[in-house]
Amino acid sequence: MTNRIAKTINFLSLTALLFSLFLAGNVMAQSGTTGVSGIVVDQAGAAVPGAAVRLTNDEKGFSRTITTDGGGRYNFASISPGTYRLEVEASGFKKLVNSNVQARIDTPTDMTLSLETGALTAVVDVTSGSIESIVNTQDATIGNTFVATQITQLPTDLRNINNLLALQPGVTRDGYVAGGRSDQANITLDGVDINDQQTGGRGFGGDLEQGSALRSTTESVEEFRITTLGANADQGRSSGAQISLITKSGTNSLRGSMFYFNRPTRGSANNFFNNAAGSFGPNDAAVIAGRSKVGDERAPRPRLNREVYGGSVGGPIKKDKLFFFYSYEGQYQTQETPVVRLVPLAHVGLGEVRFRGTGPSCTGGNCAIRLAELQTIYSAVGINPVALSALAAATRAYPANDTSLGDGLNTGGFRFNAP
Repeated sequence: MTNRIAKTINFLSLTALLFSLFLAGNVMAQSGTTGVSGIVVDQAGAAVPGAAVRLTNDEKGFSRTITTDGGGRYNFASISPGTYRLEVEASGFKKLVNSNVQARIDTPTDMTLSLETGALTAVVDVTSGSIESIVNTQDATIGNTFVATQITQLPTDLRNINNLLALQPGVTRDGYVAGGRSDQANITLDGVDINDQQTGGRGFGGDLEQGSALRSTTESVEEFRITTLGANADQGRSSGAQISLITKSGTNSLRGSMFYFNRPTRGSANNFFNNAAGSFGPNDAAVIAGRSKVGDERAPRPRLNREVYGGSVGGPIKKDKLFFFYSYEGQYQTQETPVVRLVPLAHVGLGEVRFRGTGPSCTGGNCAIRLAELQTIYSAVGINPVALSALAAATRAYPANDTSLGDGLNTGGFRFNAP
């Protein structure tokens, strides 16, 4: 009996623990949503209790209606970001309609709705000013929201969203936010934790992929917000930036997009060191000896050709109930990197070795031992013609054009662009 009681207690304890973890997960998942709230008043500023407030989004078949409380307040919590229509009806007042309510991610919207006295059949159509969706007057969070138009139209490198992160005030290109370390950012997608703990924590470091376990493309993100300071309890579990992204979803309308971007090599300039290559000069007989062609020895500009292409499509599966959305993005890139390698100078391929010193065969402190002299010095073994031929072939195939490597007597640098 005692064992049975103990097992029952253990089972209930485990169940309570799992249940509490489930609840905790639900609390954390609030990030990525938003809310619309406010108060309904009459023309004198007095609260209007019992008014019916309806929030709708026809594109997604969303509709929710609540009644204002005794203080005239209403609150639509945990709704998806988007553009909504707000309707207010109350006995003795004209119907109020606002068709452009902008609910932004992680930024609650507070609206005071003023009703006019009159018949309910009369409609007053109002439009919110754009300032309401930019300035946050509801809490202490500081940050900016980027919507789909900005995400797809602002110029970025390779259409990476992470290029837009540093546009926030207080954010550096290395991911430091308001003095906080780059590895203390917290990234969520649709309210779900996507921090990659295996590659240096949660830091995005100027590149969202460094801290995120998922790659987010421009066509798949509806909007995102970076909270740089004053994060609320439903966000902050890190001392750095709070990055919230939400993906697009299908609507009652079938919509899609296609894109193709090309970044050709001809749009870039050569680098300084490639242009400086060839500084031995065409008058250095020791360098150019044995070459079939003497001319401009500068290394060409490295190739960098990028093609980014893809598209998206979304629409209804069952109107007002079920939707689909799919996006694809591909990238093809050809890139070269300038490198320098040690090579023999041209005279080495002719069997000539140079050194610094003084003597009858020296000029200006540079001395040379030619092939005939080497044959005399090493008459017992001679000079291997195969090795000499290999050196000659190397000097023709890889002509020295860079003085940053080698001793300048028998070896030099060969600068080229490696794939």
